[in-house]
Amino acid sequence: MSTTRLTTAAALLAFVSTCASAADYTLFEKIIKFKAPPDWTVIMEKQDGNPQFMAFQIKDPADPASNEITQVTVNAKLMHDSSFFQQQVDAATDKAKALPGFEQVMEGVDPTVMRYFAMNGKTRYEYRETFYLVSHLFLHIRCARPMLPETTQAWSDTYDKGCADLMASLKPR
Repeated sequence: MSTTRLTTAAALLAFVSTCASAADYTLFEKIIKFKAPPDWTVIMEKQDGNPQFMAFQIKDPADPASNEITQVTVNAKLMHDSSFFQQQVDAATDKAKALPGFEQVMEGVDPTVMRYFAMNGKTRYEYRETFYLVSHLFLHIRCARPMLPETTQAWSDTYDKGCADLMASLKPR
């Protein structure tokens, strides 16, 4: 193979791998920065005022036959007093526990992530939620997906990794 073809192939490979990498997002004038997989579609966002948020829809091949959607949300709220952080966490946790069919998963779970199952209408969902405090900003990250029998393990693994990577990219350092 000629040097020109090798160079062209290498450049094309680099371009494709760049396109497949995580996309960058920001909230609150770039105070909050995070990455999400490129195939996660932004379905709603509010990037002005208080609070700010971004919602993603993740396509599951099992979704077309159902009205259920897999979605991930990142909510950010400016708190004038960061001592209210725990109060915000408690309110969100209490809201989750009030969902029909709430069942918390305790084993094998990162202690900073609340993982649980609950009913959304007639469908059982898996939820993962975590909360961070960054520069007086309350962050609430929530991954929610329907437990559809047609969902493949490969898709579930990719989704779980994307959710975990998103949470890790928002974790204060």
